[in-house]
Amino acid sequence: MKFLQRLIKDPSYRDLLADSVIALFVRVLGAGSAFIVAIVITRQLGAEGSGYYFLGFSILSVLAAITRCGLDNTVLRFVGAYPENAASIIKRTVSVVAIISIFAALLTYSLANFLSLWLFDKPNLVGVLQAVAPGVAGLAILTIISSALLGIRRVSWSIFVLNIAANLFLLLAIYVFGSGSAEEYSWYYSASTITTALLGLLLFFRYIPAQSENNVLSSDIRASCLPLWGVVVMAQMVLWSGQFIAGILLPAEDVAQLAVAQRTALLPSFILVAVSRVVAPKLAEFYRKGAYSELQELTIKSVKLTFCLSAPIIALMLLFPEVLINLFGSGFGEGVLFLQIMAVGQFFNVVTGCVTFLLMMTGHERDMRNITIASGVLSILAAWILTTLYGALGAAIGAALGVATQNLLAVYFVKKRLGINTLGVWK
Repeated sequence: MKFLQRLIKDPSYRDLLADSVIALFVRVLGAGSAFIVAIVITRQLGAEGSGYYFLGFSILSVLAAITRCGLDNTVLRFVGAYPENAASIIKRTVSVVAIISIFAALLTYSLANFLSLWLFDKPNLVGVLQAVAPGVAGLAILTIISSALLGIRRVSWSIFVLNIAANLFLLLAIYVFGSGSAEEYSWYYSASTITTALLGLLLFFRYIPAQSENNVLSSDIRASCLPLWGVVVMAQMVLWSGQFIAGILLPAEDVAQLAVAQRTALLPSFILVAVSRVVAPKLAEFYRKGAYSELQELTIKSVKLTFCLSAPIIALMLLFPEVLINLFGSGFGEGVLFLQIMAVGQFFNVVTGCVTFLLMMTGHERDMRNITIASGVLSILAAWILTTLYGALGAAIGAALGVATQNLLAVYFVKKRLGINTLGVWK
């Protein structure tokens, strides 16, 4: 608390605190909407039905990450550094992502029967996979637009597009059309992502600053996004590999147990991302200008702020997990232990701060690529081996190991490349 008091009194960082509080408020709305969606779905569909929905959602998330081609972080970096070229950047990147993601959506729809029966051995997954297919394009495009909004300093709108709007549209659809099946809810979500992408485009062109002659070459965008492509894909594997592999090896009910635990464990990360999204454009700007002392100071302040705000939530998950798990209704009691395990992984996420954003905003995309490849491969192997041995418990352990490994490796490379030790602030 003394740190927060000093931060408030520091004129140079009042803007950081003010922007972070605003972003955090909007982010809390996003976390709340996602949490409410999960509660509604589990209570409506039960363990088995919600397991199919969450498995479909994890597949959608990974495919959307693949089809973004690493352009979400590239858009954030270049729009943040060159806001006067934002329109040109977004037109080129959205066009590429739209073509690739629509192709992937059509392919997913066509192969839904084959994947459900051959890979997952779950005939009831066919309709869900077909329903989430259009959402691949919607989620991929809205993520790019959210990054562009963040790059032009529209933090609240960026978070709204990325984390809130689709959930609100989904809840509205459930309210209007009533309870349904996992397949119907998946169609609702796909429609919600497409609607959100269109809304995001309108917001972006409403708020972009005056544009000038383009100074950002397509070759520069490609050089940045290609290393980041692997970063984003493997980061998604770190996040979703536990559920993905559980979907292959375990019944749908176990997938649901993991899903509710993971969605709850991710609550502290909303604070980290809220603060990171405030500082990310400034980190890119400081690095471009060679203002290294300001870069280091902003990084350290953001680490401390993130931990102070996240620590109470993590403590609640570790000490009283049943309070949160019981919100999802009966049949999810096993998720208590899974939540505690995943909360440990999230502890490493918040205590290390915005190290992944820092590497990507300072031109060290290749280091971030190598980190996520290593942690992603570890997550997949650990999830597969541990799930085979210990079932859903092993999947939870594998997910926590992946998150912790990714962040600790990022801390090492931030210290090596930039001379900033984010863990050193706690000495």
